[in-house]
Amino acid sequence: MDPLALTSDALREPWRLWTGHLAHFSWEHCLANLVALATPLLLAGRHDRRRVAFALLVGAPLLSLLLLPSLGGADYRGASGLACGLWALVGLRLAGRGESAPVGLLMLGGLGLKLGLEAAFGSSFLLHPEGWRTLPAAHLWGSLLGLVFALPPWPRHRTT
Repeated sequence: MDPLALTSDALREPWRLWTGHLAHFSWEHCLANLVALATPLLLAGRHDRRRVAFALLVGAPLLSLLLLPSLGGADYRGASGLACGLWALVGLRLAGRGESAPVGLLMLGGLGLKLGLEAAFGSSFLLHPEGWRTLPAAHLWGSLLGLVFALPPWPRHRTT
């Protein structure tokens, strides 16, 4: 068992809430996740960079906690859930901006298609090497967290 992977021991070994997203099944798995993470990072607007960094820092352990009931004795390795979260966050933020709206809508549409196909087939529809397990719940929870992180902050009331 990988000492960094997310397992049911994460409540006793809390570092796993972050490191489970760094552990991967193979270098191909890691490369696929890096490409999936890089795309929204490159497309994010300058004004959204702090929001994206916050979503990665806070979203990783939140996503891990949400995934614990889905593990069923197995472990979770990978950043695909975080990548889906960034696709949702950046896609929604871009969709609300005039000239960037088509890119944001394309990102959200692609993510929605991915989630829909996974729901229909009950697993990932992409081919992957032997031993590389996917957890569609990570993609769904990651996407929902990304949408939450994309929401504008509550307005601050000024006192005069």
